[in-house]
Amino acid sequence: MRIATQQLHERAVSLMLERQSQLASTQQQLATGKRFVSASEDPTAAAAAMRLTREIASLERYQANADLAEAQQTAEEYALAEVTEVLHGVRELIVQGDNGSLNDDDRRTLAADLDQRLETLLGLANTRYGDEYLFAGLKSGTRPFSSDGRGQFTYLGDAGQRMLNVGPDVRTAVNDPGSEVFQGIRAGNGVFETAADAENTGSGVISVGTQVGDFVADDYVIAFSRSVPDGDMTYTVLDGSGEVVVGGQYQSGAAIRFNGAEVVISDAPADGDEFSIKTAGRQDIFSILHSAARALEVTGDGPQASAQRQIALDRSLAELDGALNQVLAKRAGVGARLNQVETQREANAAFQLTAEEALSDTQDLDYAEAAMRLRTQLVGLEAAQRSFLMIQDLSLFRLIG
Repeated sequence: MRIATQQLHERAVSLMLERQSQLASTQQQLATGKRFVSASEDPTAAAAAMRLTREIASLERYQANADLAEAQQTAEEYALAEVTEVLHGVRELIVQGDNGSLNDDDRRTLAADLDQRLETLLGLANTRYGDEYLFAGLKSGTRPFSSDGRGQFTYLGDAGQRMLNVGPDVRTAVNDPGSEVFQGIRAGNGVFETAADAENTGSGVISVGTQVGDFVADDYVIAFSRSVPDGDMTYTVLDGSGEVVVGGQYQSGAAIRFNGAEVVISDAPADGDEFSIKTAGRQDIFSILHSAARALEVTGDGPQASAQRQIALDRSLAELDGALNQVLAKRAGVGARLNQVETQREANAAFQLTAEEALSDTQDLDYAEAAMRLRTQLVGLEAAQRSFLMIQDLSLFRLIG
């Protein structure tokens, strides 16, 4: 009988301690609002909660990056919109300056206006967002463009793009290097460029030309000559090696075609005048504006000055259109990236909501169930305590009695 009483005592103590442990666990769950406090309580759920917590943290970082990317891309889009507006204004000035009714003072006024707009354009190319230059590539702490004041413009940035992760396996560029926005613009009509020789004495004006087939790249010269003083004016197109490509009698305004190029020369070129055609090089936007301003400063209304001025301004207009197209293409690219960021932001938010709901299901406490369980455990503990007290009072003599 002594052994049985001891076993009952041990069982009662064990049961009471177990009920106390269960009650303490439930009380801790209610205090923390979590289904488990340590991973050992539910290793599978704890591992899932840890994975979901990391996933939510990653999504929050992606959202922060998306906010930063959107802010910088919006700043770039605004700057490019301003650049577009400046270039449209410049175009109007050049068209106005190509009016033969203007005098030298009128053209000098337009040239000064162009120079002012050139300074505005340089300022936009050096736009900053916070402490970073938008168009400096990866060298965001370096002012990207500088000018020597004499028509030489230097890019001090690089060709890199700053990238941000805005989603799982989704990266977006937050800037465009200035070399791709303000430089690399094809001269002339984009395929070849035309010019009049500086020694020309006639009033001949050459157009910017048109590509009419596969242009054969070379340095061509169109030379004008008259066999006798009052004879017909003829032209000869020579390639870079001096070989004759084509020739004929000159007619003002008639197209001259050769090797994929078509140009029109109008008015009256003089005997010995020459015009050049060569493969288009590349230049920056600032040089286009600078050249147009200098063309407007050419004085005089004589045939040579007028021809020189018109050729330069016509070329500037064609090159400015190329610059506008390049800037507009960059604006379209920024717009596409902004759409990408917004789409990814919405996807991140949806993923985050799903992950947070799953995390809540995994680790958050059901307060109603826990409260009911607490009441049940309190009743159980009280019963265990009463049982323990009853067993303590048992003795061999009281059983005999």
